Amino acid sequence: MRGIRELIMRIIKLSLLDLYSGLLASGLVLCAAGLAEAADISTHSFNSGLNCYGVYPLPDTGQTASYTATFGEDHDYQPAAVQPRYTILNPVGISSVTVDNITGLMWITNPVDAGISGIYTWENAMNACENQVGGAGTYATYSDWRLPHIKELVSIVDYSLQNPSINTTYFLNTVSNFYLSSDTYVLNVPTVLSVGFSNGNISNPSKTTPGAYVRCVRGGP
Repeated sequence: MRGIRELIMRIIKLSLLDLYSGLLASGLVLCAAGLAEAADISTHSFNSGLNCYGVYPLPDTGQTASYTATFGEDHDYQPAAVQPRYTILNPVGISSVTVDNITGLMWITNPVDAGISGIYTWENAMNACENQVGGAGTYATYSDWRLPHIKELVSIVDYSLQNPSINTTYFLNTVSNFYLSSDTYVLNVPTVLSVGFSNGNISNPSKTTPGAYVRCVRGGP
């Protein structure tokens, strides 16, 4: 299991390497400044989550423990520019949203408040985000909520934490269980990619078996 987690974290790191000097020689560097810190729900805007080179700017994984003296593990990369940073807008507990200041994505802070705290099949999960969130598909004045892609869901995992492996200050009522993405597992089409927020692992449960949770997002591709 540890080997799988290390592999996942190394894959995640590949999306961040455009921020490191190792890729400067290749010319793959960020072409624009990072997103401004979110301040107000009425003025917040976000891009597609991709920079102009088509690279998705994932936050750092949060993994700070060192398991080997050999350089190259996740512990050895702690750039300040990609440390997770979130802002809660409308922080009164009602219709609150969490903005990821690295990716620009906007997440529902509290699924209980949004009425989507149950377990779902894949189809019902997509319907919950698109049509049922907030009672009628509108939450915090927005009606374009959706089920996140797997890379978006992975981006809010904090690998330094377990049970749940997420910052619960900004993501309230997160269950230490699997959360569904919108992405089919192409090697087994009847299943869907999901993230387990007990330790950040990725799995592929059946699309038709209710047993996973949802956290809706807006913005991105």
